Amino acid sequence: GTTYQPTSPFLKEELRKLDEITAQADYLAKNRIETLDDLLSARETLQSEMDTLTGQRTNLQNKIRRASPAEKEWLRTEKQAVTAQITACRKKLKLNVGVEERSVKIQDTMDMIYTNEEQHRRMEQDRQR
Repeated sequence: GTTYQPTSPFLKEELRKLDEITAQADYLAKNRIETLDDLLSARETLQSEMDTLTGQRTNLQNKIRRASPAEKEWLRTEKQAVTAQITACRKKLKLNVGVEERSVKIQDTMDMIYTNEEQHRRMEQDRQR
């Protein structure tokens, strides 16, 4: 079906945020991430996977330089595959970091709400004295 395209910049931004939250939620569910520890250990794994893949790609790049025309074709295909894996890894890392940033923001918001409620309650109590 056709996707809803709002014209309002505010709505566009809100929908973009919603898509981001959905993608992050999917990422958490698929990777069974439930705690901050899970999140950070998943990030470490992704980071080392990235390092390995980047190393492989550099290695292939060097081989391509020295390869015969026939080998080059095959090596390039392999390099494309590694690049695709790197891209997927990057996407996951972005989701992973995004979750942490959002949870910090949420925590700040929760703290703010709590503080406001506390102040409000104190004011009410003072008024009743």
